[in-house]
Amino acid sequence: MKKNYFALFMIIALVLVMGLSSCAKKTETTTTAAATETTAAAPAVEEKAAEPAPAPEPVKELTIDEKLTADYWCYGFSAEGYGDFTFFFHFYDEDPTFGKVYYAGFSNNRQNFAGRYNLIEREYAYKAFKDRATEQAEDGVPIEGTAPYTIVLYDWDGNVTGSLGFDGERVINGQDKTKAIIYSTGSAPFFYEKNTGKFDSAVAGEVPQPVYEFVADEDVTSTVQVNHNHTYTDLVAAMIEGTWEATAQADGSTSFAFTPNDKTDTPATLVVSADKKTAVYTAKGENPIAMSVPAPSVTVTQSFEGTVLIAAYGKDATITLDCLSDGTFTVTAAIFGQSMEIDKGTWTVNSAHKYTFVCEKAGTIESAIVDRSVQFTYAQNGTKLGDISCTMKNK
Repeated sequence: MKKNYFALFMIIALVLVMGLSSCAKKTETTTTAAATETTAAAPAVEEKAAEPAPAPEPVKELTIDEKLTADYWCYGFSAEGYGDFTFFFHFYDEDPTFGKVYYAGFSNNRQNFAGRYNLIEREYAYKAFKDRATEQAEDGVPIEGTAPYTIVLYDWDGNVTGSLGFDGERVINGQDKTKAIIYSTGSAPFFYEKNTGKFDSAVAGEVPQPVYEFVADEDVTSTVQVNHNHTYTDLVAAMIEGTWEATAQADGSTSFAFTPNDKTDTPATLVVSADKKTAVYTAKGENPIAMSVPAPSVTVTQSFEGTVLIAAYGKDATITLDCLSDGTFTVTAAIFGQSMEIDKGTWTVNSAHKYTFVCEKAGTIESAIVDRSVQFTYAQNGTKLGDISCTMKNK
């Protein structure tokens, strides 16, 4: 009986072992298959090659004209007891209306100049100082050299007013300070360097310089000023400031469109004639106003004087002939502290300093050089002081 139990036990044990073996094999097969399937499904990962860094853009080489207009060219010094003084040149890109424009701001923008310029490839010989201390020193010696370029300066009428040197890195103001037209005390002869920030306040204070100025034909208080830096000042109805854009017309005139800085102000146009002597101003919504270049102020350019005894009073009267800058003259007589005009006319003078006076009352008079002075005899009968005849000499 025991043998039968033992046999049964062995049979059961054998079945269990075979079952476990089968499960283990099945699990191993399933796991291996799943792993194989997963491996087959996963795509191959390829390493992406690094993209090359973009090549830096080549630095554009500026032309010599671009180098000149790219910077403000500045110079300055400190004077003990007086403070700092700055001087600078500003060269503008070529403008279709005014051409190549420059501005010179000297003595802290207290003395300023503007006009046209031209940069030419012509050597500029100079003697200039690096600073004022060297220039003021008893043993100070200027630096001598030659710049490859010359900047020729002009006024608005095309007359040459000076010249500067340029080497691409410096503007050389080598002008003779005793003869220079574009000059302020301490502005020459020195090297003007690029502004690196030291002169920011000076260059920001550039003062608008008038290129065109017109006054209304029927109201001398109504004026318009067109400035070098594309700004304008309008004093026709009220003070208006702003910027302008210009358009050339077929007849040679130029039309300026005025845009006020304050949007509540009235825009306007100014059409300047081809000869630049007249203009027509029109505010938006208003009637046109005829304008002209202001008459130049008349000044005395030369005076002649003499004395004559006035018989009626037994006293000398002073006779004065004043030559005016507009080509006219007046003759006045002064006695007892009172002065009166007794004649007038026109005058001319030639290269030999011979004056010709065409008088309304005394006829034509010509001068001569006597003892190194200009002299002539002025005579007129029947004045309020009686007959007059006296020798006149330049004062």
